[in-house]
Amino acid sequence: MNFDFAFFARSFPILAEGLWTTLALALPAIVLAALWGVPVVMGLLARRRPVVLLARGYVEVVRNTPVLVQMFFIFFGSGVLGYPLSGFTAGLLALVLQNGAYVAEIYRGGIRAVSQRQAEAGLALGLTPGAAFRIVVLPQAIRRVIPPLSNQGVLIIKDTSLVASIAVAEMTFQARLLADRTAAVFEIFLALAILYIVITAAFAGLMRLLERRLRIV
Repeated sequence: MNFDFAFFARSFPILAEGLWTTLALALPAIVLAALWGVPVVMGLLARRRPVVLLARGYVEVVRNTPVLVQMFFIFFGSGVLGYPLSGFTAGLLALVLQNGAYVAEIYRGGIRAVSQRQAEAGLALGLTPGAAFRIVVLPQAIRRVIPPLSNQGVLIIKDTSLVASIAVAEMTFQARLLADRTAAVFEIFLALAILYIVITAAFAGLMRLLERRLRIV
């Protein structure tokens, strides 16, 4: 079977119908996962053992179960509880809950990578522990975690394709519909792959610019 270049070109506008849904899901998921990782890492670094155990338990549960299973659990479980969520909301929650755990581990690694002596120097200058963390440790930790956060953001963008399984009309969902109506499966999914490459490359490029700016500052 020959490659149909004409159909390959025509498939882009059709797949683009789901592009905005993909972006509307990926961007909030990236931002919310980054924010949710903050209280989780605070729990991991807490001095109270029950808080640490709770945070560790959460991280282990969400990291060791597939995000697709979590999507199904939230989507169908919300209906069982009598508060049904849309596929979009269920997918967003699953992406945030799972990736927030990974982000928390990234934050913890960045904080641990900053020498304890620098925090001690801040305390010696009269700063409170909280102020020493905010002024001395946190800025250095942020610079260290930009590259792994960029990788995590790329993973979130790719994982948005899984919400097609709960009937969210993003790009992969549109590709499956188009593939069901035609025989040009290879052309369709090649176009889909190119769209994902463009999106993830653009995001990674923006994160590299942010990393360079923070280095300058």
